[in-house]
Amino acid sequence: MKQFIGTLFPRSLKLRLMAAAAIWALPVLLLAGVLLLWGFRTHLERQLDAELAAYQRELLAAASMNAAGDLVLDYIPADPRFARPLSGWYWQAALGDQVVRQSLSAGPMESGGLALLSDVQGIAELIGPGARELRVFRRDVKLPGTDLPVTVLVAAPCDETEADVAQFATHIVLIFATLGIAFLIAVYLQVGFGLRPLGRLRREIASIRDGRAENLSPSFPNEIEPVVEEVNALIEHNRHLIERARNEAGNLAHAIKNPLSVLTHEIAHLDDPRRQVLAAQLQSITDQVERILKRIRAAGPTATGHARAELAEVADDLTFSLGTIYRDRNLSLRLKIEPDAVFAGDRGDLVEILGNLCDNACKWARSCVSITASRREGRLAIAIEDDGPGIAPFARAAVLGRGQRLDERVPGSGLGLDIVREIVTLYRGRLALGESALGGLRVDLDLPAA
Repeated sequence: MKQFIGTLFPRSLKLRLMAAAAIWALPVLLLAGVLLLWGFRTHLERQLDAELAAYQRELLAAASMNAAGDLVLDYIPADPRFARPLSGWYWQAALGDQVVRQSLSAGPMESGGLALLSDVQGIAELIGPGARELRVFRRDVKLPGTDLPVTVLVAAPCDETEADVAQFATHIVLIFATLGIAFLIAVYLQVGFGLRPLGRLRREIASIRDGRAENLSPSFPNEIEPVVEEVNALIEHNRHLIERARNEAGNLAHAIKNPLSVLTHEIAHLDDPRRQVLAAQLQSITDQVERILKRIRAAGPTATGHARAELAEVADDLTFSLGTIYRDRNLSLRLKIEPDAVFAGDRGDLVEILGNLCDNACKWARSCVSITASRREGRLAIAIEDDGPGIAPFARAAVLGRGQRLDERVPGSGLGLDIVREIVTLYRGRLALGESALGGLRVDLDLPAA
C-alpha cells in the first residue's frame, strides 16, 4: 500500500496523507453502508414476519369446526389489501389438503378447491400468482372435532420490501457520499494545518538564503525540532567553512603578490622576445589567480547571515574612486538612488558587482555614466548606463562569457562581467544587457532587497 501511494503521489506529502486516509476510510464507509443496508433489510423482514404472524393468529382464533365437521371462520381480517385482486397479500385456510377459504385477493374459489400456496412449514419465499415473489408464513394446527390438520397460511409481496430497501440504499449512498466528501475536506484541512510548520520552515530557510536571517528559529513542533537543529548546525558549519575559505583566499593573495611582483620586475630586464612571451604568460597567471580569488571572496547570501548594505553609501564611495581614476576624462557620474534601496547581502559582494560594472561603463563612456536604483516588491532594480558605443544585440550574450572581450584596445581581462554574473547568480538575481537611453550600454540588475 505504501508503494502504491508513493507511486501515485510521489511529490506531494499532502496528497500522500490524504490518499492514505482515503484508502482506509472509504472502504470503512462502504462496509458501514453495506452493514446498514443489511440491518435495514433484516429489520423489514422481521417486521413483515411479525405482521404475517399476527394475521395468522387472528385467523386461527376465528377458525372452528361446526357440527357437520366442516371448517368455518367466524370472521376474516379487515385489511383492504386482502380484498384487492392480485395485491400480493393473501391468506388461505385449509382442512387437510383441501382449501376451505381464502382471501378475495387470491381470486374466486373453483370447484374442487385450490392448492395451497406453500407446502413448507414456517417462513418461505416463493413465486405466487402473477409471477410475483411472495413471503409466506404457514402453520398447521389441530382443532377439536377433527383429526385432519388445519392449515392457516398468510402471504405478503417481497417487492414492497425490496422497494423500501432500494429507497433506503439511495439515501445511504447520498448520505455516505456527503460524509465521504466532508471527510476528505476535513482531512485536507487537518493535513494542511499539520503541515503548516513545514511551510514556515521553508520560508525561514528562504530568509536565510536571501540573507535576512542567520538561523532557523527554535519554536517548531517536537517532530520537526531535530531537523531544525541539524539544519542550523549545517548552516553554522558551512558558515565556518566559507569564512575559512575567504580567509585563506586573503592569505593566498598576500602570499602570491610578492612573488608575482618579483617575477614582473625580473622579466622586465630580459631580452625583448623572451620578455614579451613571459610577460604575457605572467599576466595570464595574474588574471586567473585574481579571478579565482574574487570568486572565493564572493560571500553569497548565506555566508554572513543577516547581511545588508546601503546602496547609496556604496555608490558614493565608488563614484568618488572612479572620479579620481578617470579624472583626466572629465566624466559625469550621476546617481539617482532611492533611500530605501538596501541590498540583502554582503557589502563586499555589492562592491564587487557595482565596481566591475561601473568601471566598465567608465572605460567605454564618452562623457556620462548614470546609476539608478529603486525598490520594487522586495527586490532591488539597479540600472547602470553610459553614453559609449554600446554593444550590438547579437554580441550581448557572448560578452557575458568567461574572459570575453570585444575590443582588445581597452585594458582589462574580460573577467569582470563573468565574476558579476556569478555573484548575481549566488543571490538568485538577474543580469541583463540592453540599450541605454544615453546611447550606450544599459546593464539591469535584479537583486534581493533587505
